[in-house]
Amino acid sequence: MRHRAAAGAIAVGLALILAGGCASRPVADGRYALPAGIDVTRLLAPPPADEAARARDLAAVRAAQQSRTVQQAEQAEASSTVDVFLFAAVLGPRFTPSQLPRTADFFSRVYRSALPYLQASKQCWGRARPFVVDPSLEPLERSLAGTRLRTAPEEVRFPADSPCPAPPAHGYSPSYPSGHATVGAMMAILLAQMVPERHEALFALGWELGEDRVISGVHFPSDVEAGRILGTVLVGVMAQDARFRADFAAAQRELRAVLGYAPSFMREAAAGP
Repeated sequence: MRHRAAAGAIAVGLALILAGGCASRPVADGRYALPAGIDVTRLLAPPPADEAARARDLAAVRAAQQSRTVQQAEQAEASSTVDVFLFAAVLGPRFTPSQLPRTADFFSRVYRSALPYLQASKQCWGRARPFVVDPSLEPLERSLAGTRLRTAPEEVRFPADSPCPAPPAHGYSPSYPSGHATVGAMMAILLAQMVPERHEALFALGWELGEDRVISGVHFPSDVEAGRILGTVLVGVMAQDARFRADFAAAQRELRAVLGYAPSFMREAAAGP
């Protein structure tokens, strides 16, 4: 499977970053610092532009809706609010915020650090959701509710030569890239580095969080693929922050102790501050 092939390369690359890293600017609000000069409008290719590619994307959403089972729908709705502790399905009942406060805080900071870049990327392309493009689609209710814009999004100032088109006004957050796929990939990458003994199952679940969005009818497959790319890039650059590396190591020690894994695993040593 593709996520298994990606897992090894990502784990090796992240281990090297965590072991060394480089300087980055401090951020006062608790977020991790990302290097200056990152332009999210150029991290990803634009959404499919030609008619044939857009048609294939929409056909995949229609096919997923027509073939989804009750079990798939229930799973997709259960993951409509993405949270690192969904990975208790892999790591077991002790994987809870009450037992893992350092781990919970670390992943909260990771999410807050990534969010501005994710939102900027979405606003750049302003892609309409599948059910806006095709009103005959019937997205799952909880997943649909999470896409509604309750407040006006924060304005993002893009560079003068930005490729971003003007976003459409349709009452829903933009579709490209998928936020769930972005965050799911980030969580899977980091947890797989912390507990490499379970890396295959962690990557499988992280990738499912993206697939669930197509099953739900709220994202195109290309949104999901772009989210995985964005999540992978953001983890790599975030790991250049010394605070990130220290917090990662502390969360890893806590997590392995609570879950009963040996504390001396070689990848933990590589991640130390």
